[in-house]
Amino acid sequence: MRRKNNIFWLLCLILLMPGCSYLAQPAAEDQEYKEAVAGSTQDIVNSIPYSDRLVEDRKVYEQDDDSSVVHLYLTVLEQEEEHTFYDLNHFYDMQQDLTLNPQPLKAIIQEGDENGPSPDMFQGDQELANSTVELRGNTTRLARQKSYQIKLEEQAGLWKGQTILNLNKHPYDYTRVRNKLSFDYFEEIPDFTSMRTQFVKLYVKDLSEGKDTGFTDYGLYTHIEQPNKRFLFSHGLDPNGNLYKANFFEFFRYPDHIKLADDPEYDKAKFEEVLQIRTGEDHTNLIEMLEAVNDYSKNINDVIEEYFDRDNYLTWMAVNILMGNTDTTTQNFFLYNPINAKKFYFLPWDYDDAWKLEANNEGTDAGDVTKWNRGISNYWGSVLHQRFLKNPDNLEAIEEKISELLEIITPERTQELIDSYYPIVSSAVRQNPDLAGLSVRVETFDGLYQDLIYAPEEKSSLFYENMDNPMPVFLGDPEQMKDQMKFTWGTSYDLQGDELTYTLEISKTIDFTEIYYSKKDIEKTEFTIPLKGLRKGENYWRIIITDEKGNTQEAFDRIYRNDIFYNGLKEFFVDG
Repeated sequence: MRRKNNIFWLLCLILLMPGCSYLAQPAAEDQEYKEAVAGSTQDIVNSIPYSDRLVEDRKVYEQDDDSSVVHLYLTVLEQEEEHTFYDLNHFYDMQQDLTLNPQPLKAIIQEGDENGPSPDMFQGDQELANSTVELRGNTTRLARQKSYQIKLEEQAGLWKGQTILNLNKHPYDYTRVRNKLSFDYFEEIPDFTSMRTQFVKLYVKDLSEGKDTGFTDYGLYTHIEQPNKRFLFSHGLDPNGNLYKANFFEFFRYPDHIKLADDPEYDKAKFEEVLQIRTGEDHTNLIEMLEAVNDYSKNINDVIEEYFDRDNYLTWMAVNILMGNTDTTTQNFFLYNPINAKKFYFLPWDYDDAWKLEANNEGTDAGDVTKWNRGISNYWGSVLHQRFLKNPDNLEAIEEKISELLEIITPERTQELIDSYYPIVSSAVRQNPDLAGLSVRVETFDGLYQDLIYAPEEKSSLFYENMDNPMPVFLGDPEQMKDQMKFTWGTSYDLQGDELTYTLEISKTIDFTEIYYSKKDIEKTEFTIPLKGLRKGENYWRIIITDEKGNTQEAFDRIYRNDIFYNGLKEFFVDG
């Protein structure tokens, strides 16, 4: 049953007071928020107590029909400068620096039906620019079929209460539903938040090169809500608070990056290399939390109690384990901090790489599944997670949370959800343009699609199987001295307290089919080899961690070459 949040309805009542134009007039995100909390309303909003528990108003999801399709029509206009829709889509063909972005293009976005824009629907009769369109995603920018972000201009108003449309093509998800399936589940999971999602059929008319060829069918997309102030407000959370998106964040202190905004050396661009700032400018709580996390004199459970919601944290980790969303160690999550609280809450983001069975290699990069990303060892590289997981009571708490979630994430409920999506998705992938972008043979689609129901059970089993393995480490950079080469690596850890040893192997080839040096039973985390025993030029090395029962683990390091991940190794050179 969906829960009702009194805070949300109190805010709604406030916003309907005379003189408040929030619901009456469309506005840009910052302006609409300022209007919403203007004057005496601000005092009332600030007086609302926020619970230490993460409680989302789930009434917001009742306006969505998860098994429907919205038809959106995008007209890309001629630009004042010579930028075209083709330029936008092909920007990264030669440009591999994903930190650079092509210029957004002016456009018209309209809603309609399968026959075209409808004057009775959102902006259906619009003839002037009402938005901009740009590419979205990171690795998906290199995909053949692109994902887009459409930002509405002020005069366009709101589409389903939102100013930004995130249209995801999910080019690497042959099911096309993993992200939506996850977020539909999040609506039912306590101590967590979700985001609104919607299937979209997109049609594009490209006028940017001065020609009108009509609307072209771009196929099926999934819209997901933009995490910003409006998101926080509409979900009953604190729009005055801080919202950070993890870019490459392992909960270290990062003193050279993370500084207060009034620090003379503050550099927002450098800050956002670690954490992207979505809302808020006061980073005092963030710095205090990170200093506590990295203070090893403090009990980690005391740190969790003061700066996190324990149930939310356990839920986030257990959800990722059960859904197999391994790409959440340093990115693909948000940290939300209400303005009048020290606590930080984990909010989910990007699950189109989840729900994969290990037996299904179609549509995935070879070697993408590693020994360490099955279960809690996936999180061992983060200082917060590592400190938390070393406590046996916390491990037991994760097991309990996994059991709780398996009462919600059931094969029956998963079947019900994917059955509701199937008529939409099945039709789309069997015809162009989606058929052309499908990464599996279409005749295998139904079987692979139905395999989604087995993923949580498999991930749960792998979680327990891998608890006995040692924890992974990072490999250092070999140091070539006068007549020898020194290899170093991190210290592993065994949850059962077993003694550990290391095996060092060196190969001529990246796949380790030609190992020419091997040393077993190393007890320290360094080893030196005479240069005369090493091959000149390019070499590859790895360590294998072994406990006294024979359980093994590999290193975090990996090399991606020719569309294949090679795990647990690093490259080094021996000078001639």
